[in-house]
Amino acid sequence: MPRLKASDIRKMSREEREKLLKELRIELIRLRGQVARGVPLENPSRLREVKRTIARILTINREEQGVEQT
Repeated sequence: MPRLKASDIRKMSREEREKLLKELRIELIRLRGQVARGVPLENPSRLREVKRTIARILTINREEQGVEQT
């Protein structure tokens, strides 16, 4: 999966972001499991990329939540 920019994430609907967030969290669990077992990762930078994308989605969700409340 290519790196998602904040602008691309903002274009998604809330439901699409929630689905992507769930998929990324599952992938993060899988990657962390591989690290814990000592299995070398195929792409070690993917772990960092997944965590950052999760953070971007959560940030955008929080921004939209703040806009809705005011």
